[in-house]
Amino acid sequence: MKTKFPKIRVALLINMISPARISLYSRLADAFDFSILHGGNERNRDSWRGFENALPAATVARAWGWQIPFARRQKGRAFDEYYLHVQPGYLWQLFKFRPHVVVTSEMGVRTLLALIYGSLFRKPVWVWWGGTVHTEGRKAGLFKRSIRRILAKWAQNWISYGRSSTEYLLTLGISRSKILEIQNTADERYFQSATPRQFELRPRPVLLYVGQFIGRKGVELFLHAAASLQREGLEFSLLLVGNGRDKPTAENLAKELGLKHAEFHPSQPPHSMLGVYRSADVLVFPTLEDPWGLVASESLLAGIPVLCSKYAGCAEELFTSESIFDPQNPVDFQEKLRAAIAGQLPPPDVSRLRTTAQVATALIAALEHSSTESAAPLTQSGHSTA
Repeated sequence: MKTKFPKIRVALLINMISPARISLYSRLADAFDFSILHGGNERNRDSWRGFENALPAATVARAWGWQIPFARRQKGRAFDEYYLHVQPGYLWQLFKFRPHVVVTSEMGVRTLLALIYGSLFRKPVWVWWGGTVHTEGRKAGLFKRSIRRILAKWAQNWISYGRSSTEYLLTLGISRSKILEIQNTADERYFQSATPRQFELRPRPVLLYVGQFIGRKGVELFLHAAASLQREGLEFSLLLVGNGRDKPTAENLAKELGLKHAEFHPSQPPHSMLGVYRSADVLVFPTLEDPWGLVASESLLAGIPVLCSKYAGCAEELFTSESIFDPQNPVDFQEKLRAAIAGQLPPPDVSRLRTTAQVATALIAALEHSSTESAAPLTQSGHSTA
């Protein structure tokens, strides 16, 4: 009779449960005794609510604390909205669960708490990071840079969203050997179904924008570029899907510019997004700052070409130069948008995307290896003997 060994206990500390990561988290929950500790819902993520119940194999708990909203401003306008999660409850939940490995997202308060737990109990802590040289260069002040350099020396294990995130971690002095480079993946199985279009627009082609309506997403630059091409006589439709504080401003701008065939729709639930992507002929991703850009990955999986901003973390990893542009350069933007309307972008190429299974396999192997290197043997109850 084979001896059944207890599973390694892994705790994941995050802000919210992203629907795009449900499949990945499910694989981790199958491999480990998996606990997800989150900080609650953010009001700008309405479509992410309710996913606590989508992971029956995992233990999901909200850590008590506070969510403090901030607006980062540029030139007197809100450029970005984000939340500072200050939740001491993460540490309490870690003491209760007693994980053998801790994975914590980003570099903030919860990472400090995770590292305190790891130091007290000699458990490995992995920091899952998505920022790039571009995103962090704009917003990281002296205090934040100092804290990150402390974390860079303290934490011994890192997970990066992709190549651009790894490049930033290297600037902090983190050794490449300490970084597990994966990708910010979407669930490719969802995009294999025969889903009809959610919207029918004419004339074709349809240029799609999906995301928040906030300054850093570059929507207004997109509208200006599109209006310039329509004044040249080009015919196409615009489909803009999402919510955000600047959406009324964008709708008014479209009217002021005289844009024709432009439709604005609210954010759609995750199960409707394949139909949204298939309503379009091209995704235009004009972001001015994004750690990765999951909409670009999802568009490729949905079978539509992508015109991707150079400021997206995924740009050079997923696309060739023909599909990358600078939204802050009106000439470059219009030239690449003209090519997209003419059907001259390279076809969608998913060969550069890593599958959920590939990412999960790499994560599981790394977490298992770190736990066996540092943890004492497990008893039949699943608790370490240390």
